[in-house]
Amino acid sequence: MGYVSLYRKYRSQTFDDVVGQDHVVKTIRNAIKAGHIGHGYLFCGSRGTGKTTVARLVAKALNCIASDGPTPDPCNQCEACLSIAAGTAVDVIEMDAASNRSVDDVDALREGVKYPPMRLRYKVYIIDEAHQLSPQAKDAFLKTLEEPPPHAVFILATTEAGKIPVTIRSRCQQFDFRRGSIEEIKSRLAYVAKAEGIAIEDEALELVARLASGSYRDALSILEQLAAYTDGAIGVKDVHAVAGTVDEDVLLEIGETLASGDLADAFGLARKLINQGGDVRELLKSIANHFRDLLALKVGADPKRSSDPTWKAQCEKYSHQQLLRAIEIFSAAEKDLRYTEHEQLVLEGALLKFMLEPNEDYRITAAVSPEEVMTKTKPNAQFDQALVSIGKTEPTTSKTSAPGAKHSDGNGQRWDDLSDDYDPFSEESLEPPTQPEKTEQGKAVPGQLQEIQRNWQKVITYLQKVMKRVSDAAVAREGTPAAFDGTTVTIAFERKHKFHHDRTQENAALIAEAIEKVTGLQVKVATILQDEPKSQRQPDQGTTTQEHPQKDEIITMFDGREVEPGPDPWEEE
Repeated sequence: MGYVSLYRKYRSQTFDDVVGQDHVVKTIRNAIKAGHIGHGYLFCGSRGTGKTTVARLVAKALNCIASDGPTPDPCNQCEACLSIAAGTAVDVIEMDAASNRSVDDVDALREGVKYPPMRLRYKVYIIDEAHQLSPQAKDAFLKTLEEPPPHAVFILATTEAGKIPVTIRSRCQQFDFRRGSIEEIKSRLAYVAKAEGIAIEDEALELVARLASGSYRDALSILEQLAAYTDGAIGVKDVHAVAGTVDEDVLLEIGETLASGDLADAFGLARKLINQGGDVRELLKSIANHFRDLLALKVGADPKRSSDPTWKAQCEKYSHQQLLRAIEIFSAAEKDLRYTEHEQLVLEGALLKFMLEPNEDYRITAAVSPEEVMTKTKPNAQFDQALVSIGKTEPTTSKTSAPGAKHSDGNGQRWDDLSDDYDPFSEESLEPPTQPEKTEQGKAVPGQLQEIQRNWQKVITYLQKVMKRVSDAAVAREGTPAAFDGTTVTIAFERKHKFHHDRTQENAALIAEAIEKVTGLQVKVATILQDEPKSQRQPDQGTTTQEHPQKDEIITMFDGREVEPGPDPWEEE
């Protein structure tokens, strides 16, 4: 027999040999022992976690002829077990859905499942990459999967469980295979290395386990490459050379350069790394992992490196926030590399982005000077500077918002003074906001009516854009605050706007809420009708034009304005 790859040679042949999937193995063995054999199983999990291996073990357990029936401990010596392990059993059909995904392929499967097994106890169908079946093939497969003949068992394996329709998942027992931990993969690698007579350092074993990303098969493939690469014992440098990863000394050099803040050194380092010809994507991934290791060391989660003076010295040069930023920046750069061929540009950009962006976490406290507040506080910095320059107020770190600043309605939604003629830096706007005076119930305070009148347009805007009451804002726009007795605001409408008057009276509570949000005054709202002032009456022209009751609502909805009609082009001269 020719050479066999390590991941095939050391494929688990018994349930006891399966690593890292105890929850799956225990459930299946107990079900077989109790005689509760399902007709459909769905194995989900990432690559190299043992889905197909366990599927073959289930086929062995159901068909081992060394026992009178299905057994949780197949013998691996009978004809059935040996033929299944070799892939020659005629009654164990392995189907790759990636290349057999059509309705015709499923029809052939449905025809074959009708016939009983030729040599074994059960006919087992193992459908690998089941999510690759076409939608029509999945639909055609449903009835057979729901009510198969008693001699048939279906095992579906997939790396993308989300693409399996719920109609199929509900007809199967689903098992989720988890990724192997570093310790589990390292233990399996040590077992295989010892069996093959491969000498490998413990640090190199751990590095291979980390590079495998939870896949047992990937780990064995890397170990196989390392065994062919080296003549003697496999070391960490050999792993970096074969896998294309970055040596620890290089990562420490990158950490020192970023800590120094020397931009010229960063450009030189990027050029040197590119010239070495390594995989830039792997380099960016390694840098992100390096800062992750520094963060683990800084918080005391890496006892292994706690006694290394080089790592400890570099760790002290970064804050927790800086290490988190580095991880985010280089992880994002590794993703960006998928969409561009300018590898050096992406690498240089990531290095410089970390060095140029501010690394301090600005928080305004009592110890911060007013000058630092003006230079470091981004929100409303220009507005605060304007206040100081005209002598209206002193620099402050309070959260009180000024006129013209953005406000919140309490639900996280922002709103602004949307008047076209509002200038946040005018003398009037820069006056410090006045707080409403507390008064006894029923006693008006001079100036409060003027305050409501001055902010009436803001009340309408708040009602329209924050409270989302567009039509109510349109009808209330025709009214004017005419009186305030300390408790109730009276909104006056002309008699021709009786419709607007009635609608506003119906929504008095909403208008009162908007007034409170804008001015801070807790009021009630009443409405009155009054005669149109003589100065505003139009001269009688002999004809009366009836105004559409929804004109104002339409103007508000489309943010329009009313214009005088032009001459009628069809009018005879």
